[in-house]
Amino acid sequence: MRTASIFIKKKLDKNTDHFLDNSQIHYLKKVLKLKEGEPLFIHDGEGSRYVSTFDGKNAVRINDSSTKQRKYSITLLAPVLKKNQLEFMLQKSVEIGVKKIYLYISEKSKHSFKLEKEEKKIKRYDDIITSAFLQSENFYKPDLNIVRSLEDFNFDIFKHIIVLDQFSDNPLDKKVSCDLIVSGGEYGFDDREMKIISKNRACSFNLGENILRAETAPLVALSRLNI
Repeated sequence: MRTASIFIKKKLDKNTDHFLDNSQIHYLKKVLKLKEGEPLFIHDGEGSRYVSTFDGKNAVRINDSSTKQRKYSITLLAPVLKKNQLEFMLQKSVEIGVKKIYLYISEKSKHSFKLEKEEKKIKRYDDIITSAFLQSENFYKPDLNIVRSLEDFNFDIFKHIIVLDQFSDNPLDKKVSCDLIVSGGEYGFDDREMKIISKNRACSFNLGENILRAETAPLVALSRLNI
């Protein structure tokens, strides 16, 4: 039987009772149906997992811990999409393995999405990421940020940038060095976005002959590079 897992982002010490907030207590009791003395894993999202036990009321006790080095090093820069598409992409990218996720408003979709509205949804998006992070038993929880456009994104901190382009002559495989994947929206990049990408020395790669959906392409790219 699989051990239950929760995410707590704070310093945890062995042999100490750590009290939970109401939402965490509700989740353990009502959702996971955890009883007194049952084991669970607590993840801090920064490389550590704590083996603990639940007191059946409002606290957990840390019994042991383990740490892992970060395995995934690729950041994903992807467009805001429609609700189901976006939530699917966020969930699966975390399961496959990603370091950070940045969302941007595509120029060809800016009539449909507004930064201010998306920022109000960030808690919902982060909950999806947290759930996928726990389910996949990754030791590092990806950060999520939203920027207004590609123009507002800081490309300077990345050395090996690739852009997904179905018209590229270069097939993407696991030998390609990459620390940032740039993926386009449903209608692709516009000329202004392509100039920004070109200015930042991004190399273009294709994912095969078939045209992939905007939510599928970054997942295929991550899968190939994480092998």
